[in-house]
Amino acid sequence: MRKITILALLALWLQGHEAQAATPFSLEPFRRLVVLEQGRKKPMDTFARNLLKQFSGRSTLDGMDACSWLARVLFTPQKTLEDNIFLVNLDVLAKPMDMVGWQRRPLSFAQLRPGLGRLHQLAFQYADQDESSRGRVENEAIRLFYNVSAYNRLLNAFHFARPGEEAGRDPRSAPELPALLPLADSPDEEWLGPAQAFARGSSLPAAMQREISLLAQAAQAYVKADGSDFKRALDAFSRSVRNRLPLGAFSDRKLSLEIFYNRLDPFFKAELIYGLALLLLFFSLAIPRFRLERWAKLCLLLGFLFHTFGLAARMLIMNRPPVTNLYETFVFVAWAGVVMGLLMAWWQKQALGILAGAISGLAFLVIAGRYSLDGDTMGMLAAVLDSNLWLATHVVTISLGYAGCVVAGIIGHVVIVQELHAPRSAAAASTARPLYAALAFGMAFTCIGTVMGGIWADLSWGRFWGWDPKENGALLIIICCAILFHARLAGWIGHIGLAAGSIGAIIAVVMAWFGVNLLGVGLHAYGFTSGAARGLLAFVFGEILFLVVAIPLVLKKSHG
Repeated sequence: MRKITILALLALWLQGHEAQAATPFSLEPFRRLVVLEQGRKKPMDTFARNLLKQFSGRSTLDGMDACSWLARVLFTPQKTLEDNIFLVNLDVLAKPMDMVGWQRRPLSFAQLRPGLGRLHQLAFQYADQDESSRGRVENEAIRLFYNVSAYNRLLNAFHFARPGEEAGRDPRSAPELPALLPLADSPDEEWLGPAQAFARGSSLPAAMQREISLLAQAAQAYVKADGSDFKRALDAFSRSVRNRLPLGAFSDRKLSLEIFYNRLDPFFKAELIYGLALLLLFFSLAIPRFRLERWAKLCLLLGFLFHTFGLAARMLIMNRPPVTNLYETFVFVAWAGVVMGLLMAWWQKQALGILAGAISGLAFLVIAGRYSLDGDTMGMLAAVLDSNLWLATHVVTISLGYAGCVVAGIIGHVVIVQELHAPRSAAAASTARPLYAALAFGMAFTCIGTVMGGIWADLSWGRFWGWDPKENGALLIIICCAILFHARLAGWIGHIGLAAGSIGAIIAVVMAWFGVNLLGVGLHAYGFTSGAARGLLAFVFGEILFLVVAIPLVLKKSHG
């Protein structure tokens, strides 16, 4: 009972541990404003977090939450010019931008301002190049220019609310961010930014003109730190916008759920707890008398609960299955790996299950966190992917297949390490049994997912199989697993060979999963990223090196 109480207190602490607002009054009405971005209606809270992550790689700034930061940018822009929010890869841009000798930390707009002309020149020069031919310098310059331009547009989004700034501006250059005002009867669901709407003046309907006035009142109330007027103006603005939109255009419940999801940040919490579970397990193995293994298992379960809530919340918010994009494949495979680890921990080998589950959860959530820096992870789907049926069958089953092979590969490492430590031990042979089961699970679901994908491809593209790189990758996983099972059943390999083969299966999974996506070719490509490609190559090289070094040592010891 004491253990459960301590874990509950840990969960409550994690839930309540969030950045603070920078204002003496509540920003809740501001958080709940609805913004249209990339075809999706989302709360301002999500818009702010995505922007700050995109700029700085973080969801907070000096202990300030993202919404507080964005409110400062919109309503008191001059106070934010010294904020260090721009993540700049100085290893790449130091020479082209004359930044040699600068400190390696996020930079402010004020620091970057003298070099903006040079950045503009470089970005437009590199943008004319073919995307596949761009290197690190070109991509980094374009990324930084895009971020600085977005920030500059935000600085001027509420210029009309500041006395003396309305005159002398070209209406055509009015920033479109953030898109808060829906145009009535727009066939393409066009939304305008506050400055855009203000620039149209009397041509807008009376209701929209009143909404612009309410936004100006809210901006002025923020500057005066008048919380009651700020709330009154934004509440009235939100009611007016809702009255103009069709019934069911968005759900208040989903809006509240998304804001809570943002505040909780369940995947980051799960990542921390999986890391703690792994640490406790290592201490338990190193110092058995502390008996920390049960604590590690309970931590794994707590992380799983946060992880599951995050997946469920995203499904409810988007009305989608759990996997719709590359980011979500990492999150889902991490979750499936933890499920398999928990099952092993409860039914068979406790330490092995905790190790497999914690490594799967931690590793893939860390990778997912890297992909979350590129923008909204709950974006709208391309037309060819817009099918809940096939997303729930093909994509989910193939992801489960990936998870099975990954868990098998983790166990394969354990088997080889056990053989190195104690050759021909019963422990290694016993550990190989769940490896066999995990690999069978992975192969079965990869087969089902591949067939489902072929049927979906036939319906969408008119062919069941087209030797696309992604299809070839799935076939490679199946062939790799099939060879291992045939060799094991024929007696050609024992548990050591199976363990080595399962590591080879991990390499096949990684190459089929996102290695193919990074090539920039085929119908399943999501674009090439040099940084991810280097990480992928480093992983493959590391695994091959492990096999080249470890297997001869194992064979030498086992025959010695």
